[in-house]
Amino acid sequence: MSAEAAPRRAIWAMLILQVGIGAALIGMDLARPAPPSPADLFAPASVPQMRPYRPDLRPAPGTDGPQMRPMPARLEFGGEGARVTLTGQIAAGDAARFSALLEQRGERPEVVELDSSGGVVSEALLIGRQIRALGAATEVEAGAVCLSACPYLLAGGVERRVAEGGLVGVHQHYFGENSLLPAFLAVEDVQRGQAEVMRYLDEMGVDPRLMMHGMETPAREIYMLDAARLAELRLSTEGA
Repeated sequence: MSAEAAPRRAIWAMLILQVGIGAALIGMDLARPAPPSPADLFAPASVPQMRPYRPDLRPAPGTDGPQMRPMPARLEFGGEGARVTLTGQIAAGDAARFSALLEQRGERPEVVELDSSGGVVSEALLIGRQIRALGAATEVEAGAVCLSACPYLLAGGVERRVAEGGLVGVHQHYFGENSLLPAFLAVEDVQRGQAEVMRYLDEMGVDPRLMMHGMETPAREIYMLDAARLAELRLSTEGA
């Protein structure tokens, strides 16, 4: 074999490997089931607590059916006086934005209203701790949702209220951002993330068994918690 042949073969091997990875990723993407339509979101499924999950949509106020409205791609802050509203998906940097908002407002909020389909878990934990430091209550009003990572915001309230018609649900989380990590590193990411969440729930006085429902529910579905289960897990303090 010539001196030039070995490098040339190595380059070809790398190209073939990259093409193979690309083909595998395309195949995985094509194999994914289509996202649930808005008409299916929150519609009863074979298991009463299970629903399809669309982080970009939420039910219209006062409805339990197919009428949907968009969910903002990152948290939007509103409210005035003693109340603050957090609406939208939880994105990277939202904890810092929330902290800046609190500094600008000056007045300490007494209630934080939530309407979020979830998002970045680490940001949710940071915001939840900020809410707890404020000594504020958290609320999910009728027609609002608190899904995926949002229940960690709810857990941050010193008092936690979920109105009839408010929807709270959990499912599996993605703790690592690189889907091509070796399996043992991906498992380490998941285990580290789960330990952090369990530590947080214990810190907030919420039953860590909440994670059992999440870990048993695929990321494309959501497990809805009824009023009795919310109280049992201390995610709602009403009647506690």
